[in-house]
Amino acid sequence: MSDAAFSVSAQQVLSAGERTPQRTNLLAGVVRRQLVRAASRFETGGSAAGLAALTGAFYLVREGELHPSMLEGGQVALREGAHEVARQGDEGRARALYGMLRGLLPAGPERDDIDGHLRALAEWRSERSDRMSALGAEQRAAVARSLLDPQGEIVAGARDATVRWLRGAARYEQDGAPVRTPDERDDAIEAYRALRAGGASLVALHLRHGDAAAAAQALETAGLAGSVPPGLLDRLARAGADDPRAWVDLFRLFDAATHPETPETSMEPELARAAAWGAALELHRSAPNDFRAAAPLAALLPSLGLAEAAPLVLANALGPQTTAEELAFALALVLDAMVNEDAIGQLDAARRTYSAALRLLEAARENSRVGAVRPSAARVTYAMGALETRAGELARALPLVEDAVRREPTAEGYQLLSGIQRQRGDFAGARRSLELVIQMSRRGGDAPGEAEAWLVLFEVAREAGQPPDAASALAMALARALDARQLARSGAEQARAERLLARVLDAYGERSGAARATERALTASAGDARQLTATLLDASRRALAARDLEAARAMLRRAREAGLAAEDLVYVALWLRLVEVASGAPPDGAVDDALASIQDATGWPAKLAAWGRGRATDAELSAGARTLVERTEAAFYVALHLPSSPWPAVAALEPVARSTAIDLVEVMVARDLILRAKGAQIPRLPAGTALP
Repeated sequence: MSDAAFSVSAQQVLSAGERTPQRTNLLAGVVRRQLVRAASRFETGGSAAGLAALTGAFYLVREGELHPSMLEGGQVALREGAHEVARQGDEGRARALYGMLRGLLPAGPERDDIDGHLRALAEWRSERSDRMSALGAEQRAAVARSLLDPQGEIVAGARDATVRWLRGAARYEQDGAPVRTPDERDDAIEAYRALRAGGASLVALHLRHGDAAAAAQALETAGLAGSVPPGLLDRLARAGADDPRAWVDLFRLFDAATHPETPETSMEPELARAAAWGAALELHRSAPNDFRAAAPLAALLPSLGLAEAAPLVLANALGPQTTAEELAFALALVLDAMVNEDAIGQLDAARRTYSAALRLLEAARENSRVGAVRPSAARVTYAMGALETRAGELARALPLVEDAVRREPTAEGYQLLSGIQRQRGDFAGARRSLELVIQMSRRGGDAPGEAEAWLVLFEVAREAGQPPDAASALAMALARALDARQLARSGAEQARAERLLARVLDAYGERSGAARATERALTASAGDARQLTATLLDASRRALAARDLEAARAMLRRAREAGLAAEDLVYVALWLRLVEVASGAPPDGAVDDALASIQDATGWPAKLAAWGRGRATDAELSAGARTLVERTEAAFYVALHLPSSPWPAVAALEPVARSTAIDLVEVMVARDLILRAKGAQIPRLPAGTALP
């Protein structure tokens, strides 16, 4: 199954529960593809993203449906998942995943290693006693295993373990033994937990597979019907008769239990989540054309690595009765899913999620709903354009952003459009877009937004070879930045205004004034990590462009004092390293110390840190870049790493300046360095200007 076919196929599997050969084949294809997707998420998004998608693959499979063919090609995901849950000490999920992985491996060292893991888990279990705390540990492990591995005997084992746990608690309560030691206290808490959550846990094990009638029967058979409230039994009976309202109640009950107020004595959150999933799925199947019945399932899909199926689940339930509020829910879900997929390195999945939402977007654009749906369809389209822009995919971004601003003109949208037009050499178009930003900002009383637009207009005019227009735009940027300082009413507003002023003054060559503005921005940023990070990065970037060694060292020192995040600190350190190279100054050790202090960097920031410490060559840094953005950054750092006369080496920076990754600071610096090297005119500060 291809990625392109995945969303439709997953939606079909979710909507139809009949166990026909055709559905079984489709389910196998969806699960296999989801395992491949999980492997990709382990690589780009980390263990949490990988485990979520891996869980999503197995939640699609219900008791008795798992077939070995579904696991084909899933070795990477199973291996990564098994190692991660084993590291977390999750015995149940480790047994499930190692067991599945073993079945895929040929005889050899890797399978022998898996056998060792499984033997160790079995030996650990054999050492347990019949104490209440041991029964609880056994129940949790059996349940966790069954949630991922839905083979009949494993699911039955989890139910049996839950019944033993409940009956053990009943005996413990009947004995009434006093609590005198820490171990006895643990037993008492475990008994209380079983009596409080055991019946609901047994129900949840059945709801994981969408079988409300079996849940009620299991309670009756085990003589445990009295361990749950009568209202739950009533809902199970009605859900067994496919009453959508009962499924709604069951979903809400178990969804609320995923975040218990007292975890020590509550149902396991992952079991509650599995039950909520099963209830949401049956709710959707009980009323497939009801938008409200589809909403709970759609809301859960992104958290299981199945985001692109969510828009189709909702779109297939659209109808004349669908309200603006329901569409707003749908578009908000799509927007969050797109952004979250991109954040874990899955831009392609964000694209597919957007494509799957086209029917929802069209419904939101209907005349009767325009203005009533927030976020709007234009906002979602703009967001997709912004994600494409950030990835450097300007050809994809341009039509999206143009469509968004045509339907819903915003300053933010035209600002982004101007950046795309500028990089494509359409200076006239960029100017028109920026003039619209200026008009909108002025009407809205947004002095910082207007100052930012004038400053970018200065840069565009300078690149277009229009010095008089550039000087005029910079003068307006200065005036509005000074106004923004006076109008600021909060620390965040003050910090932004001072950063803008520093950038404007830097363009005038007024370094001392820019330095004072930076100091004021840092003071205003105190206590606001986001503003402080923005101020430090901006000041460090300007120090690099100006080859200002003293300022670059000061910013690194302050970045470390502020505890800047690893993914930001690495850039401040690297920019200082480049200033040292450019100025011929001997390193003072600050860069090496800063990069060595970064322990939690992963992915590309970790590769940059290794390169900055001399543990990777220029060639290795370039080879390690996976995306266009990373390749552009690598080209920038390699170009500036070696001393050149004159500095910088313009020819090496030209490809960076022309890169479509226009959101990168490195692209902005490359443009600035090239213009400075070519002797671009520096406008004179307007006469009579009093600088703070």
